[in-house]
Amino acid sequence: MPAAKSIKRKVKPAHAPHRLLQALLGVALVAAVFATLMVRLAVMREGYRLSALRAQIDELKESNRTLKLKVAELASHSRLRALAAKYRMTPPARGQVVVVP
Repeated sequence: MPAAKSIKRKVKPAHAPHRLLQALLGVALVAAVFATLMVRLAVMREGYRLSALRAQIDELKESNRTLKLKVAELASHSRLRALAAKYRMTPPARGQVVVVP
């Protein structure tokens, strides 16, 4: 009775695609973690750069304020009058000033 006997075929389990899938998922996970770390590093680096630029802006604002104060001191009328007297300068006489149209 050969017909009653069924032929059993040994089927090899397909473990290779399962392992390949695990490997691909592992590589994808490592790539995602690496990308996240690189983005965090870039954000942190830009944060430090932004902080340094803000400090530089503050320094430049203070320098600008100091220079404006110095200009105001040098251009003050009382200082200019004192310098004019020191160098014996007098107001111009009539006719010394010519206005060009």
